[in-house]
Amino acid sequence: MHTLPVTNPLRRSTAQIKKFRRYHRSPLYQVADALKSIEMETLETINPFTLAPWEERVQGDGQDLPETQTETGGVMRIAVSSSARNEMVGFGVAIEKQPPRYRKPRLKTFSVPLGARTEQNPYSGELAAMAHSLNTLRGLKRCRVMLLTSNKAATLTLKNPRQQSGQEHICQIYKLMQRLRRHENRMDIRWIPTSEKNQLLGLAKEQARDATQEDTIPQAQAPRMKSTTLNIARSQVAAGQCLPENVGRYSKRVDAALPGKHTRKLYDRLSWKEASVLAQLRTGMARLNGYLYRINVAETEQCACGQARETVEHFLFRCQKWTTHRTEMLQCTHTHRGNIFFFLGGKSPLDGQNWKPNLEAVRATIRFAIATGRLDAT
Repeated sequence: MHTLPVTNPLRRSTAQIKKFRRYHRSPLYQVADALKSIEMETLETINPFTLAPWEERVQGDGQDLPETQTETGGVMRIAVSSSARNEMVGFGVAIEKQPPRYRKPRLKTFSVPLGARTEQNPYSGELAAMAHSLNTLRGLKRCRVMLLTSNKAATLTLKNPRQQSGQEHICQIYKLMQRLRRHENRMDIRWIPTSEKNQLLGLAKEQARDATQEDTIPQAQAPRMKSTTLNIARSQVAAGQCLPENVGRYSKRVDAALPGKHTRKLYDRLSWKEASVLAQLRTGMARLNGYLYRINVAETEQCACGQARETVEHFLFRCQKWTTHRTEMLQCTHTHRGNIFFFLGGKSPLDGQNWKPNLEAVRATIRFAIATGRLDAT
């Protein structure tokens, strides 16, 4: 209808149709809206398959493999490590080459700042460090090369690459490994837990920390990791999904933890009637004179007992008409009597981080409200 000419009578009805809805947007639209300021050309490209099925995968944990006579070039250990701090991600490399015939080993270390923390992550830093270090091994022949890392995710990814983030680094690593194998070099990768103190990995970690010092500028533009970019966009969308200030004021006063997953525990295993009663009490939109008078349904906001305005607090704790019905509620606690947070499953500002709703008190409150019949539909 929006494409009809202005002279068409049906075109006039589109004036009352909202072309763009501000609320109730799909999660995919919200993430796309958060990413609209990012150039898609800077994102990495993730293909369906990283490697062909017939291509040889790198072996892991090859520290116990016997050395062959062809390894006349000695053994080279390459330790890589990444660091994420000061809003930056960088990596460090420590290379130790043990020449043949028991010569003195040679050590080389360097560090490279990779990119901003909003674009990279420690996992991509480990892969970039491996690719960068293998690219420096030009002219190496008949040597056993061992990659050492404390990042288990990077190790498992190289063993079995999949359709995942960091694919560009993985492809580069495999191309460099193929070049080294053509010169009769053997490639192994070993994961070393952080609990094991490895001197070479410690040197690589120090270099990685040097790469993420304050005011560090990346030397080259690395592809933006899609997983990190999407996670940041999702977190921005989730942060904006909080209730507006003018919505649910009473519910926020009753429960400071809103919105939260604990509400599912409150309403699980409740019947429709019990859930309706609890929702009335927690939102303040109950069939009590205090709320009915506000929406012009009741003639007065006073309680039938004549003592005060009929609110949820007055109905639950102070109205003298329902004193005999409160026995079960009062037996639930001796220290929280009259505490509306406690009886409605809400979190008060004084509760700590380990707070959990008392489901027994909530169910006792529901049974009290049902027994009075005050919240039943008339």
